[in-house]
Amino acid sequence: MKILLISPYLDITSLSTRVLSSYLKANGHYVRQVFLPDLESMMVNGFDFVKCYPDEVVEQVTELADGFDLLGMSLMTNYFIKMSHLTREIKKRIDIPIVWGGIHPTVAPEECLNIADYVCVGEGEAALLELADSLQKGVRPARVKNIWFRDEQGECRNPVREPIADLDEIPFPDYDIEDQYVLLGKKILPLSEDILKEMVRGRIHFTEPHHLIYETMWTRGCPHHCAYCINSYYRNLYSGFKMVRRRSVDNLIEEIKTIRTRFPWFNRINFMDDDFASASNDQLMYFRDRYKMEINCPFYALLSVLSSSERKMSILFDAGLRRTQVGIQSLSPFTNRMYRRDFFSREKLLSLARTVNRVFPPEFCPTFDVILENPWESLDDRLLTLRGVLELPRPFVLQLYTLTFYPGTELFHKAIYDGIISGTDASYLKENHDRGFSYLNLLFILVNKSVPNRLIRFLSWRPFAVIMESTPVKWVMSLFSPLYRIMKKRGVCRAQRKRFGWFIAKYSDK
Repeated sequence: MKILLISPYLDITSLSTRVLSSYLKANGHYVRQVFLPDLESMMVNGFDFVKCYPDEVVEQVTELADGFDLLGMSLMTNYFIKMSHLTREIKKRIDIPIVWGGIHPTVAPEECLNIADYVCVGEGEAALLELADSLQKGVRPARVKNIWFRDEQGECRNPVREPIADLDEIPFPDYDIEDQYVLLGKKILPLSEDILKEMVRGRIHFTEPHHLIYETMWTRGCPHHCAYCINSYYRNLYSGFKMVRRRSVDNLIEEIKTIRTRFPWFNRINFMDDDFASASNDQLMYFRDRYKMEINCPFYALLSVLSSSERKMSILFDAGLRRTQVGIQSLSPFTNRMYRRDFFSREKLLSLARTVNRVFPPEFCPTFDVILENPWESLDDRLLTLRGVLELPRPFVLQLYTLTFYPGTELFHKAIYDGIISGTDASYLKENHDRGFSYLNLLFILVNKSVPNRLIRFLSWRPFAVIMESTPVKWVMSLFSPLYRIMKKRGVCRAQRKRFGWFIAKYSDK
């Protein structure tokens, strides 16, 4: 069977799509991959999911899909409108069955069945393969676990299958670029090594132009079940099954060696695991020894206060860890109970930060995540987080998110019950960093601007903060939110034009 897989994300690493492709190919199917990063929308709108693809892009996608037997699309919630439009437009032009997979189809399969012919709930490798095999044989996929569909015989909602236990059985991500395509501006071009190299240059965590980043994962699943995160939904979906699974070190190292044999210019590795250091000390030491000997590239990994002991961080630094990210989210006990992060505390965070200072060189700069604009938080809750952050040893960078209510998460249902939102539309076009202009938000921004801690502490003096966060003052400051968002948008657009404008122009005539 000929299968076309589409990924709409800016990151053309698109790990899930590439793994699906390699899995299907290993089982006898022909696969073409099409990556649709909407760089033009980023340069004009600041976001890539706000505007739908123009007709000329849809026409090109349709041409690439013509003659194929199955079309698969991956999407997160904020891409729902964009991918719904693309799906409908393709179906107007050609007759091809379309299957949706990814996070949003998993948490909202009923909604997605109004658009797609098939919906994959949960992990997709075995499900998509079995669906393709059934369609190839002309058999109704009524027993294909994870797959939902509607036809003249009615609606079929198959149960989920056990997640893949042995991750070493999954082939490495498919980087066979001979039949892969990428959207640049309004033109879809064959993916070349030069284009791939530019698209992975200095983007995430490693931001210098000479940083060429390969992304992969050692594990699947998260040991935590935070109430704002999709992992809480997956825990319920796969209740009774082991959620956190780990590949062997040998398999992981072999993947990176394979990709660097094909593309030797990859010189940075991003491990996108939810908690890279959750491995045992013995596993990390074996990883360190193999990685130093056979890869020897600086790498990024996400850490947690639960697993980042001084011993583990020493091992990882020795292995090549040079960028890291730690989720603070909040330092309020009330908020952490709401987030199901009772394990987190100010004391544990400070202990981790001081350990980082001891283990890593002075220039090492960790990133700490904070969630702002939680409607249930009081002023005191937010001040606890701000003052705790000011105790962290510098240097560090705060990554400031706003609380987003994604379907399927516990806080989504709580927000509906409490009347804060009315439905999924609250997260369709929501960007995680889309903050309003408020006094407390401004103080968090000042932390990143190297403003002296003493001044920020003075500005966060509670009596003064109470006045600045009072209803009249908040109303006045809210009047500046549109201007603030416009300025932020212009900054993003300007950065994207600088980053990709010349690149798109270079290939626009090809």
